[in-house]
Amino acid sequence: MPVLTSDTFADAMKTYYLGPLEELINQVSPMMNRLERNSEDVSGNFAYIPVITARNPGVGSRKDTTGTGPKLPAAGRQTYDAYTFTMAFHYARGSVSGPTMRRSRNNAGAFVKALDVEMQGLMKRIPSDLNRQAWSYGHGRGASLAANSVTAATTFEAASNSIFSLKIGDRVAFAAIANGASITPASGAIVTNIVRDTDGAGAASTTKHTVTIDTAIGASVTATQHAVYFGGGETLALEDISYGQEMYGIPALIDDGNVGADEIVAADADEIISASLLLGSVDRASIPAAQSIVLTNPAGAGTNRPLTISLFEQAYLQYQHIAGGDIGSLEIHTNPGLWAAFGLLHIGDRRYNDYQKEVKGGFTAIMYNEKPIFADRDAPRDIFWFLDMSNIMLLTQGGYDFIDEDGNTLNRILNRDAFEFALSRDCQMGIRNGRTHVKLDDVATVFNVEANI
Repeated sequence: MPVLTSDTFADAMKTYYLGPLEELINQVSPMMNRLERNSEDVSGNFAYIPVITARNPGVGSRKDTTGTGPKLPAAGRQTYDAYTFTMAFHYARGSVSGPTMRRSRNNAGAFVKALDVEMQGLMKRIPSDLNRQAWSYGHGRGASLAANSVTAATTFEAASNSIFSLKIGDRVAFAAIANGASITPASGAIVTNIVRDTDGAGAASTTKHTVTIDTAIGASVTATQHAVYFGGGETLALEDISYGQEMYGIPALIDDGNVGADEIVAADADEIISASLLLGSVDRASIPAAQSIVLTNPAGAGTNRPLTISLFEQAYLQYQHIAGGDIGSLEIHTNPGLWAAFGLLHIGDRRYNDYQKEVKGGFTAIMYNEKPIFADRDAPRDIFWFLDMSNIMLLTQGGYDFIDEDGNTLNRILNRDAFEFALSRDCQMGIRNGRTHVKLDDVATVFNVEANI
């Protein structure tokens, strides 16, 4: 039997797992599949993307003046700014016990099988976590609180009309929105159950989910002051949770204001990876060219309105004629409930809806004006996103790789009869032009579909 040396084992792990992992990331959702990969604009811990903030006004038609000829327009030039995106760092970690390794000492296949179980689990979880972040503000929240909770509680009410990313099995902790302090419970907790659209008393609710964890919260938390973040399991300091460490997602990139301004509880600057509510150091509030078009329900002050073809057509025309988005690059993304509601709305009207079609990547889309509408399990409720995909990118210097600078893919865990492996990558979502997109908000549907696993 060939000897399984550390070098050949490390090479085999990289060959066998890293390629399929990148393929799984590409296939986890239409969004991750279609994002342009950009490494050219990444330098160290930052990515720099130029943005045109004003067009060149030095154009126009003029009268032919006798004897002197037409007078040329006054000279002009485009004005520029630059997005400076702080890169996020993603990690995945797994382990194999020493007894498992020793039991398979004379059977390399048995050991590889044990390791394969751990790696396959991570290979499913990594794409899922990246896609979750692709639909967040980048603050690291799993949920905003809808109500205050008491010390001994193992259930809490989370806001459903905000970014809600928790799934059963997630490791989470509560922390202060303002500075990430007051972390509780002491070593984190595991989400064991989620009852959607229900308050803590079991009554139906349009604004709350009830979440159960396996550990008492341990301290009183306040809806306006605390939120739920991912992480825990060890010492549970600020560096052990996701607070302010995740990449931007679509809700952060496509907006008419600061990052997180539309959440039920506004984001804090320290909660964002760049420690600023500006998007990549650009203040969209003062640069109209960087603002996306956001269509809300002004008559209802944010109240959800029925989904209609006329409302959808308004957003489509805004994208094409006001935002100036590339019609050839238009994709429409939403959550599964709104996706299905649109499909049922005009299933027989071929003028507007060609119903379902399988598109590149194996995804199923509903076609509207020959443009695909995709459902994403992590997309926020009540919103359709009309996206110019030529302007959105995944910034990264490379894919996942094993942390093996010391030459060892597997390392013994201190004070444990076990060995671990870890993967890492840098990653960030960026945008060239925020203007060429439309967010159609405040849209009601009769049912919602969100993932628990």
